[in-house]
Amino acid sequence: MDLIDQHERDAAEHLAAHGLRVDAGCVPIVRDILIRETRHEADFYAGTGTVPGNTELMRICAVQLWHAGAVEDALLLSRARGTSMDATGAIDAELMLGAGVARTQEYVSALRTDEARQILDEIAWV
Repeated sequence: MDLIDQHERDAAEHLAAHGLRVDAGCVPIVRDILIRETRHEADFYAGTGTVPGNTELMRICAVQLWHAGAVEDALLLSRARGTSMDATGAIDAELMLGAGVARTQEYVSALRTDEARQILDEIAWV
């Protein structure tokens, strides 16, 4: 089985096990998976890793976090999107808005960081 097949299988198994709307107790697991795959993707494109992140699984995790609606996940999703063109294409900017547009803008604005300004620029069109 090649890597693409493995990634597809892993994503399908995760989706079958959890669905798109995960129980609150599973949200930390989803975050951990997204962090792991983000790290793999970033390391691979930086030339320090040997396995790319599973962007299909990253997309599923992003949708699950959107449904969970925690405003702080906007940062995690932005970091995941920023790892590669593949990840940016897989994770729509709207998925950073699970807590709602106004609440996300308010939360991110209060952070006053470069990362926060980038997120605000990305979601300004919403």
